[in-house]
Amino acid sequence: MTLPRRMLPIITKPNPLLLLVLLAWCRVAGAQSYTWQAPVATPEQPGYQRILLSPEITGRLQPDLSDLRLYNVKGEEVPYLLGTEQPLQYRRLFKKYDILGYTHQKGCCSELLIANPQKRKLNNISLQISNADVRKEVKLSGSDNRQDWYVLKERDILYAINNRESTAEVKLLDFPLSDYRYFRLQLNDSASAPLNILQAGYYDTYTEAGKYTAIPVQEITRRDSASAKSTYLHLRFAQPVYPEQLEFTITSPQLYYRHGTVQLHPTEPSQRRRSKRRKQREQQQQLVPFVLSSNAPALVKLPRRKVQELTILIENVDNRPLEISAVRPLQLNRYLEAELAPEQAYTLHFGNREADAPAYELQYFQDSIPAALPVLQAGKPTQLQATSKQRGSGSTLAIWAAIAVVVAGLAYMTVRMLHEMDRKKQV
Repeated sequence: MTLPRRMLPIITKPNPLLLLVLLAWCRVAGAQSYTWQAPVATPEQPGYQRILLSPEITGRLQPDLSDLRLYNVKGEEVPYLLGTEQPLQYRRLFKKYDILGYTHQKGCCSELLIANPQKRKLNNISLQISNADVRKEVKLSGSDNRQDWYVLKERDILYAINNRESTAEVKLLDFPLSDYRYFRLQLNDSASAPLNILQAGYYDTYTEAGKYTAIPVQEITRRDSASAKSTYLHLRFAQPVYPEQLEFTITSPQLYYRHGTVQLHPTEPSQRRRSKRRKQREQQQQLVPFVLSSNAPALVKLPRRKVQELTILIENVDNRPLEISAVRPLQLNRYLEAELAPEQAYTLHFGNREADAPAYELQYFQDSIPAALPVLQAGKPTQLQATSKQRGSGSTLAIWAAIAVVVAGLAYMTVRMLHEMDRKKQV
C-alpha cells in the first residue's frame, strides 16, 4: 500500500561535514598499522632481485610471513614473491670428458676419442651435437693403452637431432658399465657428412645443502650436573626467532656418542585452563630428541617454531662432559623477490597480527623470473611504536568523534523531520 504523499519522510540535503567524518572514520577503521620497518639496500641495477630477510625481521613476523609489505620511496606498495631455501636440493651437473681427437675420413667414417684418466666406472656418454636431420650408425669400444680395443656396443643409432629451442641437443649413448681409460666412438659417414659434436660428458647428480643465516644469541649459560650426569645449555635471544638448526662445535673428546633433547620455549603464554592430557601432549611436541656423534656433523634439526629461549640437555651417562666451544642457531634463508629500480630507496613494513597475506598477480608468473638473482640485504629493524601509538590514539578519538557526530546528525535530522511532518499536518 502506498503512503499518502504528505506522510512521506522529507529527504534533506546531505551534510558535507557529516559525509567527510564518515569517510575519515571508514578510512581510519580500515587502515592497517605496522609496528616495525627496515630499510633495503639500494639496488645497483634494474630488474628482479632478492631481499634477504634477517632473523631480526622474520622473528617479528607472523609464522606465514603474511604481514610483510614492501614500499618504494613514493609510499607505493611493490608486489613480491616469497622464496625459501630448501634444506636439501638435488641438482644435475654436466661434466665434460676430455676429447683427445675427432677425425673424419671422407665417404667413410668419423672417430671420436675420449679420455677417462681417473678410470671412472661409466655406463653412458652424453654427446652435445649441433642440430642435423640425419640418421647415424655408431659403434663404441674401450681400451687402456689406445692399442688394444674391446667392443662395448657393436651397433647403435643416433636419430635426427632437432632441438626447436636451441641449436644443439644432447644425445645419450648407453653401454655396459666399464672403467676403460679410453673410449672410441666410430660413426658411419658413408651416406652423409659428419656430425658436429660440440662436447662429450656425463650428468652427475649431487646434493646441495640449503643456505642458512646465523641467529644472534643474547645470552648462553651452561651447567654440568654430576648427579644427573647431564649437561644443560640455555640459549636466550633478544627477540622472538625461528631457529631451524643447531650447529655444535665440539673440541673434545675425539670420539663421542651422546643422546639429548632440545626443549623449545614458546613465546606465547600458555592458557591457564588446560586439560592435563593436552598439556602433556604439547610438552612432548616441544621436546626434540637428537644424537651427537663424532661420525657425523654435529647438527640438530628443529621444527620451525617461534621461541625466545631454548634449553639443550645432553646425556653424559658415565662419560665426562663434552667440551663445546660454540653453539650456533641457524635459520633457512628466506627472501622477497621483487622488481626494483636502480638507485631507489625501498622499505619493509611488518609486525601486524591482523594483516592478511597480500594477493599479487605476480604469483602467476613465477616461471618467468630468473632463478639466479642479485641478493640485497635488509637493514636493522626500527620500531614504529611512537607512530603506532599516535595513530592508535588518533584513530580512537576519530572513531568516537565520528560516532558522536553521526548520533547528533541523526538526532537533528529526526527532530527536523518530525517538525516538518507536524507542519504539513497543520496545513
